[in-house]
Amino acid sequence: MVGKKHLTSLSKCLGLISFLLIITLFLSACSSGNSNNNSQDTVAIGISQIVEHPALDSARAGFIDALKEKGYEEGKNLKLDIQFAQGDIALTTTIAQNFVSQKKNLILAISTASAQSAHNSTKDIPVLFTAVTDPVYAGLLKNPDSPEGNVTGTSDLTPVAKQLELGKTIFPNTVNVGIIYNTSELNSQLQVDIAKEAAKNMSIEIIEIPVTNTSEFEPALNAKIKNIDFLFLPSDNLVASNMPIISKIAMNNKVGIIGVDEPMIKNGALACEGLDYYKLGHKTGLMAVEILKGKGIKDIPVSMLEETELIINEDVANQLGVDIPEEMLKRAVLVKGAE
Repeated sequence: MVGKKHLTSLSKCLGLISFLLIITLFLSACSSGNSNNNSQDTVAIGISQIVEHPALDSARAGFIDALKEKGYEEGKNLKLDIQFAQGDIALTTTIAQNFVSQKKNLILAISTASAQSAHNSTKDIPVLFTAVTDPVYAGLLKNPDSPEGNVTGTSDLTPVAKQLELGKTIFPNTVNVGIIYNTSELNSQLQVDIAKEAAKNMSIEIIEIPVTNTSEFEPALNAKIKNIDFLFLPSDNLVASNMPIISKIAMNNKVGIIGVDEPMIKNGALACEGLDYYKLGHKTGLMAVEILKGKGIKDIPVSMLEETELIINEDVANQLGVDIPEEMLKRAVLVKGAE
């Protein structure tokens, strides 16, 4: 028979065990709750980039820096998933669909192809684009001032007429201007059309040099390089990725290149009235912050950079034997060599 004293001790032990069990369950529940809260507080953003090259890389860096400046920092409350399609348009669709299945809070699409794939993959997740020349032309939206769906962003439409005027100022005897571009990029065709229209008022002729892949650059350029006075390079991902080939052929034939951004100038082009892709991406990042804080897409119009800067490669000018007008040099950002 168990004594009363032993029963009392057993009762106390059971009570203590029950108390400890309750405490353990309570702390476990709190821990689980805190884990869920942390998960909810962490923003997941998928970044789809068609290809790696300096302009698009700069846009991505500007986007991430803008988020950080506004309190969204990777490793704390931000999880970035950065995917590159390596120029494969079909892969941009796979990337976008994966982002949708993973239920990202927001998708950043860098390039038209990436943006089109994201747009076609979701109507619910907010999609921001950058480095897209004309989002209406690309079918991403109908009204850039008041986007009607889940897509908005920043345009990198270059001032084509301004670039042609720059080229004609440096090469005053210009009659024929060559434009090499990827026929698969809608943005590129748009810029060619703008150039043709602008050329009508400048007494110059546009010589098209269409390509579809890297292997076509050398034969296409060599076939027409001797018939042009300078070469204009539009904002085109395939063109940007093949700058070494383009600049080598142009320099061998003493033909100057007018580009659209600083990376092109650093890689062998002569000059441009360029956009700063870092600033473009930064502007897109500020849009992302607005969306993450609850602002509707329809209240965030498509934006673009108003200002350009004149960039000149001094070494290329010297190699070509070109005299840059003094008034240009005074306002230009001067770079040397090639990266």
